[in-house]
Amino acid sequence: MSKQALQQELLSVIQWFHAKGWAPATSANYSFRNPAPDQNTFTISRSGIDKGQFTVEDFMEVDANGQALEAFRSVKPSAETLIHSMLYEQAAVQAVLHTHSVVNTVYSWKHRAAACVNISGFELLKGIAGVSTHETTIQLPIYENSQDIAYLSAHIRESLHNYPGVPGLLLAGHGLYAWGSSIAEAKRHIEVFEFLLDCLNQLEGR
Repeated sequence: MSKQALQQELLSVIQWFHAKGWAPATSANYSFRNPAPDQNTFTISRSGIDKGQFTVEDFMEVDANGQALEAFRSVKPSAETLIHSMLYEQAAVQAVLHTHSVVNTVYSWKHRAAACVNISGFELLKGIAGVSTHETTIQLPIYENSQDIAYLSAHIRESLHNYPGVPGLLLAGHGLYAWGSSIAEAKRHIEVFEFLLDCLNQLEGR
């Protein structure tokens, strides 16, 4: 798929997330790995753009270190670009998406003292790549939020191997990250985690 086609696909996802209330105002960020021969560079959303007004002109490109490519030096990438570039160290990751829904923000804040949230028994778990039955448990990690993104991305890198096969993480009081082998798979993972977190939140409120 061409870079232009991937931009259009991701733009549709951004618009859908905004309509769902998962990306209010200028929040959240999104990216994909550029197709060969540029697979060590990434297209990412620019900083400070209202997601209800987002267009293809609001994408930019960065290198593996999260630095803007020459043609984009005059614009600012998302403040959390280093989290994206850290996740792209996994060769299988082709897209990274981020949401700020009410439920993922509240749930991650309520459980911020925990290392992770255990999720089991729900049929929709099978929407996660590699999961074939509801009779399984996945551990979705939770990290304390920090404005020091270099520190935060390094901290996540150090511990993410403890959650193999789980394509997502929570930042406490901040939001949800999910990734996948394509934009479509990353979007599916976002939807699954959002649904499961909503279920858990409602069960705790009973």
